[in-house]
Amino acid sequence: MTADLYFDYNGSTPVHPEVRRVALELHEREFGNASAAHPEGRRARERIDRARAVVARALHAAPDEIFLTSGGTESNNWALQGSVPREGRRHVLVSAIEHKSVLATARALEAAGAMLTVVPVDRSGRVRLDAVEAALRADTALVSLMHANNETGVLQPVHEVGALCRARGVRFHVDAVCALGRERLDVDRLECDLLSLSSHKLYAPKGTGILYVRRGTELRPLVHGCGQQCGMRGGTENTPGIAAFARALELLEASAFPPPAALAALRDELWERIVARFPAARQNGAGPRLANTLNVCFPGHRAFEVQEALGALGISVSAGAAAATAAPSHVLLAMGLSEDDARASVRFSLGSGTTRESLAQLVAALESVLRAETVSSPGARR
Repeated sequence: MTADLYFDYNGSTPVHPEVRRVALELHEREFGNASAAHPEGRRARERIDRARAVVARALHAAPDEIFLTSGGTESNNWALQGSVPREGRRHVLVSAIEHKSVLATARALEAAGAMLTVVPVDRSGRVRLDAVEAALRADTALVSLMHANNETGVLQPVHEVGALCRARGVRFHVDAVCALGRERLDVDRLECDLLSLSSHKLYAPKGTGILYVRRGTELRPLVHGCGQQCGMRGGTENTPGIAAFARALELLEASAFPPPAALAALRDELWERIVARFPAARQNGAGPRLANTLNVCFPGHRAFEVQEALGALGISVSAGAAAATAAPSHVLLAMGLSEDDARASVRFSLGSGTTRESLAQLVAALESVLRAETVSSPGARR
């Protein structure tokens, strides 16, 4: 499969050659343990410190506010589990469209005795500020809200919720994993206390995450060990991973990746091509959204079958349900879609390898696949 037939950049991105070079260099030449006092260890520590400074600059934060994790899932777990309960507060508030790493952690906290409120979204896929405000309580310990939804691309009111939480003295966590490289991330502008990132969403290798922790925010460790990262997160740091991630952020700053305007133009062209051939198709999500993301319902079809058939042609897309018996996307259900329509929805997310030619190939393949699927089992299509 070639990069131009890959349409799942929200799932993971290919590693940029320059980023890969940095990772390989450290694996081959600078393999020391950053906790060691010998020369190799000191060199590893210097690389981590330089990388931490790059991450901090990208977020408009300070280096000592940047903590390294294994990815977005760990960062989200840590943000919630490290914050609830606190100071007698046991109430946590999340939205219905959060990533499962947030929702599952929130449910685990609830099972352990915390109080949980799951705020609904409107049909556009956006959390309403008044719903968040109405759900806040005197004992609210944490609000966790994603910056952009990974399935629909719909941007959430993170700036407004951040200001609301700051005024109420409520801790605010932003899951910015899907927004990285696509939206401006400024922790002061967001007024957040915690923010999660993951390297593999920005043309860097998997296995490295970031949790930004604002100075003065008391957070319980999630991973205990030998005192690394000021005792906050045990475990030998992933030096190649963070150095590669930092290089990807430098490339982002240097405009080495496709600009949002160019991706938005390709996304809109893709939608125009789809609706011209499939008039019954509907977009899921409305309003401001990520430039690279298009979520489409093809009524009467099964997204997992479309995904499999396109995969056989070397084309990668994402379906909310992985199998016929799998639960439909919780995000689409929260937006009010029926189970049938949620199961009929496909996400296309674009990136560095996407071209107008690859869009034409995708739509032609879609036409062939959907026609074949309809012919093969007409009784299932109503």
